[in-house]
Amino acid sequence: MKFFRFWLGIGLFVAGLCVPAKAAKRLAPALEEQFTVAQLREDCRVLRAALEQLHAGLYLHTSHKEMDKALDELSDSFNKPATRREFYLRAAPVVELAKCGHTYFDLPQRTLDALGNKREMFPLPLIFLGGRVHVDQTVGPIPLGAEIKSINRRPMTEILRQLMPYVRADGRNVTMKHRILDMEFSFHYLVNIGGSIMFEVDYLPHGKHEAQTVRLAGVNGETLREELTQRHTNTGRKKNYSFRELGNSTALLTVNSFDVGARRKGRQKYHDFLKKTFADLKAKPGIKNLIVDVRENEGGVEGRETRLFGFLAQKPFRDPALASTLTLEIPLEKYMDRRELDRRTEKFIEKDLAKDFKPNLAANNQLQLADTPLRKPRDDAFKGRLWILTGGLTHSGGATLCSLAANNDNVTFVGEETGGNRFAYTAGNTILFRLPHTLCQLGVPIILYRNQTPVGNFPKDRGIIPDHPVTRTIADLRASEDTVLRRTLELIKKSE
Repeated sequence: MKFFRFWLGIGLFVAGLCVPAKAAKRLAPALEEQFTVAQLREDCRVLRAALEQLHAGLYLHTSHKEMDKALDELSDSFNKPATRREFYLRAAPVVELAKCGHTYFDLPQRTLDALGNKREMFPLPLIFLGGRVHVDQTVGPIPLGAEIKSINRRPMTEILRQLMPYVRADGRNVTMKHRILDMEFSFHYLVNIGGSIMFEVDYLPHGKHEAQTVRLAGVNGETLREELTQRHTNTGRKKNYSFRELGNSTALLTVNSFDVGARRKGRQKYHDFLKKTFADLKAKPGIKNLIVDVRENEGGVEGRETRLFGFLAQKPFRDPALASTLTLEIPLEKYMDRRELDRRTEKFIEKDLAKDFKPNLAANNQLQLADTPLRKPRDDAFKGRLWILTGGLTHSGGATLCSLAANNDNVTFVGEETGGNRFAYTAGNTILFRLPHTLCQLGVPIILYRNQTPVGNFPKDRGIIPDHPVTRTIADLRASEDTVLRRTLELIKKSE
């Protein structure tokens, strides 16, 4: 299989909000452009058809009955003309009912570009810690780590209640939503609540008991991108993977992404890195503890997590345990976004689907992955204690690695709940559609993957919940200290 199991990327909205107006050759579709009832309902029909005919995990976390009801009500709600903005605001929460981090629904790209030219965006980089919103800016009008209490006299708790249904995640997970909002808060605020030339912000400085108020000018997308790039927690470009020893008995393997090796050279480099890393570990039996940091691993090319887990596994495993799809031929060609999915790529995907998925007579002819081989642990697999660091960005292949590791009896999870579901998720190639009238974008993943992981009493709609939940403290944020890693080292010392 040559499918890609990756999330389409945090900051997608922000990246789209930074294109200068002069770059647009055509007038951007206006947010307030109105559409007839017939046009709006046709867009609802196409949206529904795309989800129902392609999304193999549409009813994984929301029942068929509930989804049908929501889609019916969405179409019925358009009984008079409405704007593109109104369509987006009604349709996006319905798409989010799929509760799938690989499924997304956006305004047209050129509309996003135009929005980014207005100086009406909330100007501060924010970070969500422990369910609260803090400033993630070293130098600025509000001190680093200060808690934002209200914007334009609306409490943050009320603002977040309004925004959360528009942020994607697997199941009923919230840590992923928070990590997305770290980057996309300004966009969601602009579209859902409205832009502003000036923002009145109430905030509580760290360690203080009395809130203060400041007025901040709105910014455009280009300025916002610069602020987000220079945020305090942005430590620059990070390597996809790295390894280092942390003393005589502990080592740290950081894997920030599995988006490696789509080409042979990159794949070989990744394989060579793993072989060398675990050969070094085997040559140093004094290293009894291996910390695997996947807090920022959103997934990547299929199979990269499988390759890594071969070096961590204690017993034979399958990845995936099962995979299924709804069709071998991609429907609704008329509405595909051909800028993103040309006919050659479409046919390539269909050819791979036909090769790898076969009807299973024992499962009502469900199209299932024909070959899910049983893989053995490598001879040079690590035999010591595993400590896996997780967070809201741990998604797709990153979360799959954690689900596989949960089979081991030598693993301890530390950090935040994974953004990816413990048991199953829908990914594979994402088919991009453009609705015929509002031109809104819909991305639909087509393969439902089920992980081989202990069933236990774990919630079916949640990620891996750590054995030791740890959230970064404000004091550590201000000091650029890694709360989760420090706590892990404390646990290791205590266990020795």
